[in-house]
Amino acid sequence: MKLPGQAPDGGPIIYEEVGMLKTWDETDMGATDHWDSSLNITSLLLDYEAGIKPQQVIRAIYDRIDAYKIVQPSVWLHLQPLGEVLRAANELHTRWPNPDERPPLWGIPFSVKDSIDIAGIPTTVGCPALSFVPEASAPVYQHCIDAGGLFIGKTNMEQLATGMTGCRSPYGTLHSTFSKQHIVGGSSSGSAATVSEGLVSFSLGSDTAGSIRVPALFNGIVGFKPTKGTVSARGVAPACLHQDCVSFLAANIEDAEKVWNVCKGFDKWDVFAKLPSQLLSSNSNRQLRFRFGIPPAEALEACSPIYRKQFSQVVEAMSKTGGILVSLNWQPFAAANELLYNSSFVLERLTILPEGWFEKNKQLLHPVTRQVFEGALARNSSAVDLFKDLHRQAEYKRAVEDVLRLDREVEDGVDELTVMVVPTTPFHPTIEEVSKDPLGINGQLGAFAHFANVLDLVGVAVPCGAYNMEDMSGGKPIRLPFGVTILAGTGLDCELLKVVAQLEEVLGDLGQDED
Repeated sequence: MKLPGQAPDGGPIIYEEVGMLKTWDETDMGATDHWDSSLNITSLLLDYEAGIKPQQVIRAIYDRIDAYKIVQPSVWLHLQPLGEVLRAANELHTRWPNPDERPPLWGIPFSVKDSIDIAGIPTTVGCPALSFVPEASAPVYQHCIDAGGLFIGKTNMEQLATGMTGCRSPYGTLHSTFSKQHIVGGSSSGSAATVSEGLVSFSLGSDTAGSIRVPALFNGIVGFKPTKGTVSARGVAPACLHQDCVSFLAANIEDAEKVWNVCKGFDKWDVFAKLPSQLLSSNSNRQLRFRFGIPPAEALEACSPIYRKQFSQVVEAMSKTGGILVSLNWQPFAAANELLYNSSFVLERLTILPEGWFEKNKQLLHPVTRQVFEGALARNSSAVDLFKDLHRQAEYKRAVEDVLRLDREVEDGVDELTVMVVPTTPFHPTIEEVSKDPLGINGQLGAFAHFANVLDLVGVAVPCGAYNMEDMSGGKPIRLPFGVTILAGTGLDCELLKVVAQLEEVLGDLGQDED
């Protein structure tokens, strides 16, 4: 039978206009040349100041989207009709006629993970059988629209946000934008591809076990997981309600911070939202220096040899940039990492399904998704088990509060932030490798990622250059991106972003001199 949210050929329903005339109307656009430049927010806003029109940018983006369909046809689960986006672009001038009063995302194109509600557009969560059409939009989406953003479409994702490989979507498996052989990462798979390929400026997603940070790494972009509760999660289909965090993918730190500033704010209707009084206040007037710890050598043995080499270069570069390498207690991080999937916590994934749905309809799920849910049920965890795990979580969170901290006025006018730096994943597997061991590799990818939400940390996955990998088809070596995640304590979002901004250029240049 035909499932909701699925076209007759089994693929996603793509709402778009075909054959729309794409000609330049010089009376409308002026004599400016065809636009085809960077979608970085700062760069794009400068283009607008110079006279480029949002309509020109949108037409160019849709040309890029058309071209990229040949490479990856299943990136989009919903693509806005070109005419609708052009209409929204036209309305920007009506809504904000004074250029000096334009909001921060004026004319900025963005995509949305298909777990985030947009009124009138199906939310599939990568699962056609559970697809529905919401009547209201999620606040995080609406904030972007109210700030002048231009919505382009909803993106493919790992089914029910159940993994980090990007290989569990019934709409098609995506690959890294750097290699057709290697995984894209998940669960915010299509979102990462759209940013990496310059189809949008940023994307809205979510992160539970690494769903923003992992695809950011594998596609050479920035993934920002803020403190949970600083951005409303209302209207975002959950994976694990207690751990989920609305997050962002962007080309650089500045763009990610700009979008976060638009979207953050207390939402009383989000029961996990944090009150401002629960967050540490930031003081940008003082100088900020940082100390950093790394996993012990035995933990880093999980990494491939090339990842260990690249990580060593990052540590050296951070030290040369002013960071002070210190020994931090890794035990609470490692212990918290086990709680997400190897405890009663995994049962929370079952709460996202309607009562009795799984037993009646599990054959409609992706085989690996079904295996994850069946494994959770097979644990036979009790309420006592759950409470014991909650007690452990509280213990680990308290221990980490003493590790990742902000020390005020360590010197006159100087604050000091202590962070943890980890490889975002231990290696970059191929799609074929994942197909042979989907659960095993997914678990290995989380070696340095699963603890972040369990401990309520803020984290930034930042690109750190690239490295050569042999092409298994016999071609020339493939250049794959490498990156690390830098983590700070809850509520220290502004301080962490400031530190990462200081490091971004240095880290991004690592490995660029290799052939």
